[in-house]
Amino acid sequence: MARRLLTEHFPPSLHEDILERVGLGLEAIAVRPRRDPRFRLEVLRAYEYRCAICGFDGRLDTTPVALDAAHIRWWAAGGPDELGNGVALCVLHHKAFDLGAIGLTDDLRITVSRAFHGNDRTVELVHRFAGAPLHPPQAGLALPQEQYRRWHEREVFRGPAREHVALAAETPQPYG
Repeated sequence: MARRLLTEHFPPSLHEDILERVGLGLEAIAVRPRRDPRFRLEVLRAYEYRCAICGFDGRLDTTPVALDAAHIRWWAAGGPDELGNGVALCVLHHKAFDLGAIGLTDDLRITVSRAFHGNDRTVELVHRFAGAPLHPPQAGLALPQEQYRRWHEREVFRGPAREHVALAAETPQPYG
C-alpha cells in the first residue's frame, strides 16, 4: 500500500523522507515500477552533466556525483520519460524543485518560493538564483515543455515567488 501511494502521488526523491516521517523504512516500497533507463542518460547528456540551475558538475573519476535527471511533471503523476519533461539538477536543487521551493517561469527563469527561507548559506545556494535563466540543454535539443512546467507551477510550486535581489558580490557566471 505504501509503495502504491508513493509511486502514484510523489516523486521518488521524496519517498525516503515520507517513509521516515510515517515510521516506515525503504523496504516498504522494495518493488518499484520500471522507468526508461535512457531518460537519465538523455537528460544528463543534453545538459552536459551540469545542474541547469547552479552549474554543479561534480564527478568521481568519470562518474557524475549528486546530479539527477529530474522530471518536471513527476513520473508518479504521469510525466513521461522524455527530454522535454526533464532537466539536469544537482541533488539540492532537485529536492527543492520536487518540494516546490523552486519553479520555472514561462520564459524558463528560476523562481524561488517566498515560503522558502534560511540563513546566509541558503541565500547563496538557492535564493540568489531567483530570476536567473535556467541553463538550457545543448543547442537543438528540447527545452522544458510548457505543459509540464505549467503542471509543476500549478501542482507543486509553493507560490508566490520571491523577488530577485542581487547580492553585492554576485556576478552571473556562465558555465563551460
